[in-house]
Amino acid sequence: MKAKLYLMQIISYTAIMLSISYTPRIAAQLGATFFQVALVFSLYNLTYFLSSMTFGRLADIHGRRRFILVGFVIASILFLLQYFYRDYYTLLLFRIMAGFAAGIFPAAIVSMAHDLRLKMGKLSAFGALGWAIGSYLAGLISLFFPLKATYIFSSLIFILGLLVTRGLPDTGVRIEKIPLFPADVFRRNWSIYVPYILRHSSATMIWAYWPIFIKSIGGNSFWQAATMGINSTVQFFLMYFYTDVRKSTHLIFLGLILSSLTFLSYGFAASIWMILPIQVMLAASWSFLYVGSLRYLTDNNREKATATGLLNSSIGISAFLGPLIGGALMHFLPTFRALMLLSFFLSSLGVILFSFASKKSGS
Repeated sequence: MKAKLYLMQIISYTAIMLSISYTPRIAAQLGATFFQVALVFSLYNLTYFLSSMTFGRLADIHGRRRFILVGFVIASILFLLQYFYRDYYTLLLFRIMAGFAAGIFPAAIVSMAHDLRLKMGKLSAFGALGWAIGSYLAGLISLFFPLKATYIFSSLIFILGLLVTRGLPDTGVRIEKIPLFPADVFRRNWSIYVPYILRHSSATMIWAYWPIFIKSIGGNSFWQAATMGINSTVQFFLMYFYTDVRKSTHLIFLGLILSSLTFLSYGFAASIWMILPIQVMLAASWSFLYVGSLRYLTDNNREKATATGLLNSSIGISAFLGPLIGGALMHFLPTFRALMLLSFFLSSLGVILFSFASKKSGS
């Protein structure tokens, strides 16, 4: 059963990364402005946020298994639908629908893994491996097929995931009373969620333009995907071998600091070769922050799927807000250096907030 959960992590993250990799470039090819490119990224993540929060809560009430199965079925259909866009607005609509599908199953997978006493670092490592495979695969696909072919491959991989879900157990965990918006869970863990939102908003205002940014410093379609693959590859090793043995709050703090340094470094990168070592630092920042947060939330909350669903929702709302903020900046000041410096400033606020909350709680 452990192997099935690890494989589902790889499959789902591979499919999602394939779908994400070239969407900004496809939108730009359809004549989208800088702000419209950001909007495609932003609204996808808004529906991911709403879906993750809703289905994380339902997985605590009704059990994990059904939401994994249903999520993979819906994702296989809606991710394929993206291939059939006709213009910018149909691409935007299909990305919104894909975001809804992508939010159905992650909290259920994480919570089932915790029910079965799997290590969060190792589980996250296989998600990072999926990101890496998706990134490299997207780069290879782009050399032989149109960019939109990545949408077909993402759907096929979700169908493969359905075969893996056969035989999944119902772990029997049920929590009967969870409010529609779990304000108490958020209040108990605000010092994780709020810095997370600031950090990830900073990151996603960059990811919304990543293929365009890499092209601006000399990278072709392969490097636009492979640079993210390097990030995910390093994440796999850090998550698998390191993040389960360190204190969760220390990991979170270090992840926030390294994130700020990463975004600042992007502002001064002038070639692909300068980007590569920065991607290693990015990998460390996300590995420490994400696994530290997952471990803290699953260890300190009875409502595990709800708490991790809110973490995924924090990722989603950040990825909604970040591109909008970045898109507004790029509309008035269209330089990537300004974008990176704003990311550095916002993520640094997250460092300050978490540091303040940690000192206040004595952790």
